[in-house]
Amino acid sequence: MSKKTIYSAEYRRLVKALRDLREGAGVSQTALSVMLGWPQQRLSAVEAGARRLDVMEFLQLVGALGLTPEAGIQLAVAAAGAKNRAARSSKR
Repeated sequence: MSKKTIYSAEYRRLVKALRDLREGAGVSQTALSVMLGWPQQRLSAVEAGARRLDVMEFLQLVGALGLTPEAGIQLAVAAAGAKNRAARSSKR
């Protein structure tokens, strides 16, 4: 059975990029949750697509992953990029 989510493909790409950053740094969900002061279940739900991040949580998370707010926004823009480029192309 396929996993269902209410979130867009762009949001799922962003969450995957964040999870890949965490895993690439060798940081467990538990360790990152402690750094953030969040319950581990919250981070797990975010990474599973069951809970959406608000903008302040997003900035807190990217900071804990060692990114500047600007780099975090660039990551979000890249995740949304394919859709945005297609929309711009169709308007021409």
